[in-house]
Amino acid sequence: MELSGVELRYLVNEIEARVTSGYYISAVNGVTKDSLLLRLHHPTQEDIFLILSARGIWITKLKFKPVEDNYLERAAITELERARVESVEQAGSERIATLRLRRLDGQMRIVVCEFFGEGNIIICDADMQILAILRPIEVRHRTLKVGLRYAFPPQRGIDVFTLSLEQMLSLRNEAKSNLDVLRWIGRGLSMPKKFVEEVAKRAGIESSIQAGHLTDEEASRIFATIKSLVNDVSTGRNHEPVVIMQEGKPIDALPIVTEEAKKLEAKKGVSTYMEALDEVLSNEILDIGKSSRTVEIDRQIAVLEHDLTEQNKAKEQVLQKASAIRKLAGELMAISYSHPDDDAIKRVFMASSASVVTEKGIKYVQVAGENIEIQQNLAKLGSLLFARAKEMERGNTSIEEARAKLLAQIEKLRGQTAAIHKKMIVQKQAAKEWYERYRWFVTSDGLLAIGGRDASSNSALVRKHLTEDDLVFHAEVHGSPFFIVKNAAALAREGKMMDQSLMQVAQATVSFSRAWKDGLSSADAYWVFPEQIKKGAPTGQFLPKGSFVIEGKRSYVKGVEVRLAIGIERINERKALVCGPEEAVKKRSLVYAVLLQGGLDPMNAAKKAKAALVSAATDNNDNGANAEEELAETIKHISLDDFIRALPTGQSKISFAAKGDGSTGSKSN
Repeated sequence: MELSGVELRYLVNEIEARVTSGYYISAVNGVTKDSLLLRLHHPTQEDIFLILSARGIWITKLKFKPVEDNYLERAAITELERARVESVEQAGSERIATLRLRRLDGQMRIVVCEFFGEGNIIICDADMQILAILRPIEVRHRTLKVGLRYAFPPQRGIDVFTLSLEQMLSLRNEAKSNLDVLRWIGRGLSMPKKFVEEVAKRAGIESSIQAGHLTDEEASRIFATIKSLVNDVSTGRNHEPVVIMQEGKPIDALPIVTEEAKKLEAKKGVSTYMEALDEVLSNEILDIGKSSRTVEIDRQIAVLEHDLTEQNKAKEQVLQKASAIRKLAGELMAISYSHPDDDAIKRVFMASSASVVTEKGIKYVQVAGENIEIQQNLAKLGSLLFARAKEMERGNTSIEEARAKLLAQIEKLRGQTAAIHKKMIVQKQAAKEWYERYRWFVTSDGLLAIGGRDASSNSALVRKHLTEDDLVFHAEVHGSPFFIVKNAAALAREGKMMDQSLMQVAQATVSFSRAWKDGLSSADAYWVFPEQIKKGAPTGQFLPKGSFVIEGKRSYVKGVEVRLAIGIERINERKALVCGPEEAVKKRSLVYAVLLQGGLDPMNAAKKAKAALVSAATDNNDNGANAEEELAETIKHISLDDFIRALPTGQSKISFAAKGDGSTGSKSN
C-alpha cells in the first residue's frame, strides 16, 4: 500500500500527541533494510514502539526481530538513542514526516522520513546537514548525501490543507481542455486515486466530465467535498477504518469506507486507522522476513521445479513418439492382408508423417524421430514398430520414477519453508497494566502491592500513585524501595489488616533492597499511612531523588526473611511475569520458581529462571498437555530482559520450580 499526505497527517497528529510528553528513544533496531524500530520509554507510562520505514510511520503493537541488515541502524543508534522526542511534524500535505529529537548533550537531531518513490530516512543535525541517509540520491532538482544540507523536493500541487475556493476556481480555469475531472483533482492537489474517486462520487460529479467545463457551482461542490473528506481523514472524525484483503492477506488500509472499497473484500472491526495500517505494513515486513529466511531453500525449490518441468516435457515427448509409432504400426498391419501396392504404402507413411531413409546402404522407416529397419513383410515391420512403441513406453516408467523423486524433494523443502514461516509469526504487544512498569505482586489476601525499581520510580510511584486509601512500606536497609499497598489503609485503621499481607509486603520490601545483594538473611521493614509521607525536604535540608520524609509512628515488621519467587500469573486473559514473596507468587501463579541469594549474575540467573519455568510448565503430571505446551511457548517468548528486570539486584540462584496454585488441577507444593 501507499500512504497519502492526508492519511499521513492523521498518523503524525496521533503520534505527536502520544510521544511528546516526556518519551525518549531507549533503543533502536533495524527490522528490514529500509525500516527501523524505535522503542520509546517514559518514566511512568508504558513503552511505545514506533516504526520508521520507507513505507510509512506508525505505532505498532507487534514484536519484531531483525529480518534483514539495515545500513542505517548503527548511525541511528549513535545519533538517536537516549534522545527525547520534541515534535513530530508533516511538511505541508507532502508525504514527508519529520521527528525533532533533543539529545542528552543538548544537540538537536532531525529525522526526515520520505514516503514517496522508494522512500527514504535521513538523519540531520539542527542545521539540516545530513549525518546519515538510507538512500543517497542525485536527481535533477536535488542531491542528498552525507555532508550536504537536506533539501525538500519541489511541491507537488497545492497544499490540500490550505486550499481555498479561489485556488480551486483558478485551477479549473487553467485546466487543459482534454483533462478529465479525476486527473485534474489528482494532479492539482496531489491526492491519491482512492480519495479522488470518492470526492467525485460524493460531490455527484461525472468522472468523465472535462475539468475546464465545470461550472462554478460544480467546482464549489467539489471544493466543499474535498475539505470535508480531508478533515474527516486527517482528524480521525467519522473514521471507519477497514483492512482490504486479497486471498486472505491484508494489502491496504483505509480510514474510511469508500465506494470502491465496498466492492472489495474488506475486514471491518479495526478500532483505529493506526491499527489497520499496522496490520498491513507489519504483514509486509513479515513477508520480507519469511522470504529472507528461506532464500536458499527457495532457490533449491526453483531448481527442482525446473527439473520437474523438463521431466514432464520428456515424458510427454516419449508418449507422443510411442503413440505415433503405434499408430503407424496399426495401419501397416491393417493393410498387410490386402497385398497393397507401393502407392498405398506411401499414403500410409505420409498420413503418419513417416518416410523412408537410407543410412549406410540400409533402408529405415523414420517416424517421430525414430528409425526402424524396413522389412519385406509389412506385418513383420508392423510388429517391429509395435515392439519399439512398447519399449519406449516401458522406458517412460524410469522417467515417472525420477519425477516422483523430484516431487518428494520439493514437498520436503516446502515443508521446511512452511516450518520456518510458522516460527516467524509475530507476537502482539500485550497492553500492560500501569503498575507492571514497577515491581508488583498480589498478596495472598488479594491486595495489590507495587514497589519502585530505583530512585526515579520510587519518586514517580509515591508522587503519582499514592492515595489516602493506601499503605506505604519501607525497610531499614540502604537502597530499600518504597512499596505501596493499594486500598489497605482502611483495613489497617480498623485493625483488620491481615498479618499474611503485612508479612508478604514487608518481605518484598527487604528482599528488593540492598539486603539481597549484600547476602543478609533477614532485615526489618515498617509501614506508615500516606499522610505521614512528606514529599518536600525540611527548610535548609536536601532530600535526594526518590527519598521522602516520614513523620509519626512506624509500624515495624521485625526479622523478615530475605526470600523471593518468580512466576507466571494470569492478568486479564493474558500471562505476565511476576516476582515477589514465595507464598503470594505460588498462590496465584501457573508455575513458579523459588529464588535464593548468591550464585549467578543477573543474565545467567534469568536464563536459569526461564528454563526452570518452562520445565515446570511441561511437567506433565496432570491433564491438559495442550495448555501446558501453550504455557511453555508463552514463557519462551518472554525476553531475558524482562526476566532480568523482574529479578532482585545482585546474584541469584534457583532453589526449585513447580506448578503454582493458579494452574487448573495442580497440586500445592
